[in-house]
Amino acid sequence: MMGFGRMGQQHARLLSRLNGSVRLVGIVDPLADLSVMDADIAGVPFFLSCKDWKESGNSADLMMIASPNGWHPTHMGYAMDMRMPALVEKPLCVRAQDADALIARSEAHGIPCWVMMQARWNPTLRHLKELVDGGELGEILHLDIQCYWNRDHEYYRPGGWQGHSELDGGTLYTQFSHVVDAVQWIFGPWSEVQARLHNRTHSGMHRLDDGGRITFTTSGGKREDGTPAEPALGSMVYSTSAYGGNLDQSITVLGSKGAVRISGQYMNQFYYYKVQGRDKPPILPTAGPDEHRLALWRQVIATLQLGSTDEGLVGLREARSVTALIEELYANAECGSQTMSHLQLESVLMPPRL
Repeated sequence: MMGFGRMGQQHARLLSRLNGSVRLVGIVDPLADLSVMDADIAGVPFFLSCKDWKESGNSADLMMIASPNGWHPTHMGYAMDMRMPALVEKPLCVRAQDADALIARSEAHGIPCWVMMQARWNPTLRHLKELVDGGELGEILHLDIQCYWNRDHEYYRPGGWQGHSELDGGTLYTQFSHVVDAVQWIFGPWSEVQARLHNRTHSGMHRLDDGGRITFTTSGGKREDGTPAEPALGSMVYSTSAYGGNLDQSITVLGSKGAVRISGQYMNQFYYYKVQGRDKPPILPTAGPDEHRLALWRQVIATLQLGSTDEGLVGLREARSVTALIEELYANAECGSQTMSHLQLESVLMPPRL
């Protein structure tokens, strides 16, 4: 595992729930705080660099990359140098040109690499995709996405990478790229994107965005006669300023044959469900993102060990589309006075020599 911050620790805990089908054999992180290690992974070897790891004779079948966003390309490069499959936390990276270089290397050497977009394993969102793909909602007219979370001083600690222009990149990358990915996965690419971003409550912690409103269009599906419908009108409002904690994430879909609203902290509950030909919504698990991550991990393991297809996993090309969309959005957004232009702070933290 490359990186042992919050998400690295989370994945280490998740691996212990996979009934021995995978084992964490080493952690590479010169900045790790060993005092926060859980007892059940206290025996896992730590290395200060990839060089130390390779010289130790320790070997692995997959590199899990859970380092800051801006370091992902460098650390995935190490995996490719060793011809090792990799699973990287979202987002893939914060620049499309870095994604292009990773794609070229991965495809040239046949190295499978995936991005942790766990929302695709959310049963509620999977059902919504089935409705859309099957035409059960008819023409898609409107999409409305709302994401209201909280990120406070504890999250943006001095000296940390969260909130740094190059290593974090922005709230849409770090907090909500999985939402952007899920919406594109279900409804198709966004067009005619416009955005207004601001930093209303976090200017003392960072100069990235802490909220914004985005409008876009996406596929409206097909009419009854099979011809393409008019594009659907979409909007997304997001914030990390919800008082006291995470509030809600929701997606509302209005179609000519149905209306659905999915809500809950992780978009895992049906709040409203009226679909022509269906009496009621299906009864689905409402577990949180850890269960979705476990489902993704199981598919990765099956792909590597059993030669199963990587269906449901997000490869580098799909992940690039999310990076490119967010990068373009930040570059062209109208920003409030406390919000920086994208990736334009003076100091740049470079990746450690791992």
